[in-house]
Amino acid sequence: MKLFILTLSIALISQLALSQKSTINVNYMDQEVNATDDFFLFSNGDWIKNNEIPASESRWGSFNELDRANKDKITDILLQCEKDALNSSAGSDNQLLGDFYHSFLDMKGRNAKGHTQIELQLKKINELSDNQELVEAIADLHNQGVGGLFGIYVGQDMKDVETNQYHMYQSGIGLPNMEYYSSENKKDILIEYEKYIEKSHFTIFNKENQSKVFADNIVRFETALASKMFKPAEMRIPENTYNKRSIKEIAEMVNPFDFNLYIEKRGVSHFDTAIVGTIQFMENIPSMLKNFSLEEWKDYLKWNVIRSASPYMDQTFIDIHFDFYGKTLKGKKELKKIGDRAIEQITNSEIAEIMGKVFVDKHFSKEAKEKVNQMVDNLLVVFQNRIEHLDWMSSTTKKEALTKLNAIGRKLGYPDEWKDMSSIVIDRENYFNNILSLNSYSIQDNLNKIDKPVDKNEWGMPAHMVNAYYHPLLNEIAFPAGIMQPPFFDENAEDAVNYGGIGMVIGHEFTHGFDDMGSKFAADGSFKNWWTEEDRKLFEERTQKLGETYAQFCPITDNCVNPDLTMGENIADLGGLTMAYHAYEMTNEFKLNQKNNGFTPAQRFFISYAQLWKIKYTDEEMKNRIANDSHSPGMYRVNGPLMNCPEFFEAFDVKESHPMRNEKLKISKIW
Repeated sequence: MKLFILTLSIALISQLALSQKSTINVNYMDQEVNATDDFFLFSNGDWIKNNEIPASESRWGSFNELDRANKDKITDILLQCEKDALNSSAGSDNQLLGDFYHSFLDMKGRNAKGHTQIELQLKKINELSDNQELVEAIADLHNQGVGGLFGIYVGQDMKDVETNQYHMYQSGIGLPNMEYYSSENKKDILIEYEKYIEKSHFTIFNKENQSKVFADNIVRFETALASKMFKPAEMRIPENTYNKRSIKEIAEMVNPFDFNLYIEKRGVSHFDTAIVGTIQFMENIPSMLKNFSLEEWKDYLKWNVIRSASPYMDQTFIDIHFDFYGKTLKGKKELKKIGDRAIEQITNSEIAEIMGKVFVDKHFSKEAKEKVNQMVDNLLVVFQNRIEHLDWMSSTTKKEALTKLNAIGRKLGYPDEWKDMSSIVIDRENYFNNILSLNSYSIQDNLNKIDKPVDKNEWGMPAHMVNAYYHPLLNEIAFPAGIMQPPFFDENAEDAVNYGGIGMVIGHEFTHGFDDMGSKFAADGSFKNWWTEEDRKLFEERTQKLGETYAQFCPITDNCVNPDLTMGENIADLGGLTMAYHAYEMTNEFKLNQKNNGFTPAQRFFISYAQLWKIKYTDEEMKNRIANDSHSPGMYRVNGPLMNCPEFFEAFDVKESHPMRNEKLKISKIW
């Protein structure tokens, strides 16, 4: 009897403890929808009904909600920095952040300057008299951060990962990718783009006929440039984009474009070789010089200056820029508040690391870092076990896979050392010059990496960002402090919520090391095959099956998910979900098998996962993401993996006849 009472007491205490922790949000759910028909709507249907996309946004979901909360915290920080900057030394964190923020908000000063700050650039372009001066002008613009034609940066050599190497990439168009210039279902976007060009030109020069000719020239020029670009899905294939060439070979490839002169004017040192991302694009440059007159080239350079500068000038140009890139392309109805735009600009700039540093000092929990680190350990154990028991992979490839898995590094929260940025010059009263200053610093800082060892301590995103990543050349995962907050991670939540949230994200990033692209890189990060031929074939058969799931998803007529573009993310979503579930199985909460809100631990895990990806899109944003984003839309990030997840079938009694289950032979078990 005493034993029975003790057991009952423990169960009651466990149930009480569970009920006091935050759990899935039943208010988000639409339980009139059958979980076996559409799990995304089952888990999020009422949230979708009761939440509108804010007028300044093109989508709204969990990431946006956390980003909104972060922006509120960062606004308080920046307002204080803005005050403190007045009494801070030049180059200090307060001065750089506070004065940049002030200069962004100073619309009176920005409006007074209008477009005068690009007049000198436009005048210089107008005075170009031959191809030599054209090359020099392109080099000068590239040094200022104005894109066009192609780009150069210094980064790791994927076949020699300890070495930094020059890279050249396709660039220079104003639309998201090359398909917008040729695809029938994007013709309306191209028409609006031409109107945007014409309006921008007319606002500066006030000559209607010239503006029409100018816009026509730009569209014809960019269409020709885009015709030799890789599509987004093609850019994901390392074999396509790794083409090492000597400077002599590059110069011959682009002749009569004087590449040696370009390098000289850029002030680039030790340019002996470069990895050329798109050979066919570079080989098209001679044709561009032949088929377009010097005047048309000058128009193209002028447009790059105008388009690049538009968001940083006066309200007139901010509005013109937003009307196309915000409204037409993404379906936004109004500009974000100026303070929010300032935060986004800082986050996308070189001083983002400083913002992250200040954010961490005020808002990051060391306990959160420790708990997430433990979850990473748990996911690693699960992944090891999964690899060891794969029935389709040989022991030879398993050994290599385990070697790679155990070599994956981790970055959690924030850098161990912060970068010294005190040499950056920020003017409290001149926002446009601040952009030029940050561009110049960023470009030079990158180019200075040549001939230096790869800095493996460098982070790929700032500490306050709501995101995470896997870096194939460093073979590491990174989780900034910004994502270690609800709804992704909550120190006071039950395990089902955390494993369905940040646990899945951890597994997702681990799996990127073994997706269709990451699996081509070895434990040391180098682009090197470690598969047997038969195992690689079996792997690709399984990924092809997964692709068949996503190819059926068409949220808008003639706008279907591209399984080739999204394959890596789809594999990572399925792998992350699977790893997180089995890591959750290891917890006491799962083993106690107690219901909460009427749902078992397994069911709560899957609902938590689905609620993590709750989201709504404008139609324009949905089309934009389908065309450009390597991630599937949120509803398919839920239903797609679950249709291939036997653990989900068991938790919700999903039969083969149900829409949420692929036919038995089509279920893709990869990792």
